[in-house]
Amino acid sequence: MIDLLFFYVLFLVILVTIVIKIIERLTGIKEHQKKLQEIQKKYIESFKSGKIEELNNIMEELTKVYSKVMKHTMIVTIIGIIILIFVIFGFQSGFYVTNINNTTSVLITNPILYNQDFAIYYNKSFLGFYHANYNIISLNGTYEAKLLSINSITNTLPFNLPIININWLNPLILYIILYILVQIFLLIFNIIYSRFIKKSKIDNKNG
Repeated sequence: MIDLLFFYVLFLVILVTIVIKIIERLTGIKEHQKKLQEIQKKYIESFKSGKIEELNNIMEELTKVYSKVMKHTMIVTIIGIIILIFVIFGFQSGFYVTNINNTTSVLITNPILYNQDFAIYYNKSFLGFYHANYNIISLNGTYEAKLLSINSITNTLPFNLPIININWLNPLILYIILYILVQIFLLIFNIIYSRFIKKSKIDNKNG
């Protein structure tokens, strides 16, 4: 069962990836990283050859490039933290529990979660999967609000995980998994592009 939240999270992963790639182009991080490696190699060679007088100049150059790399890292880290906070609170908050006529209802105040699916626990015991009727989840019976755990889900897993007592996937776990998969895909694509496609274009141009 794939919930609409799955596509929200997927869109968020793609958006974040695009934003980070744009930042990489604006900051020229790849060029700085390459230059940083060259300076480090130059520093080691100068140190081994005993050219101590060159080390200060190399260290100054190294510090300048390193500060640019760290600036990029800080920007990406801040963006990553902001997105994680949004995923945690944006997709997992906004509930109000009411008890009327011996029936417990969960009122959803977060528009993102309207008409979504949820895994609900009571006192750490699994009650079941529920689908919100617009902004209301109706439970069978009466429950204390403080003992209810309401968790939005993106899809249920094809197997049970008794160790952590869960058989569903929440937005945060899905975001992390999808983000890692996207980065692995981009890494493989870059390797293939640089080793085969780009190299072939260069060879054809030189030939």
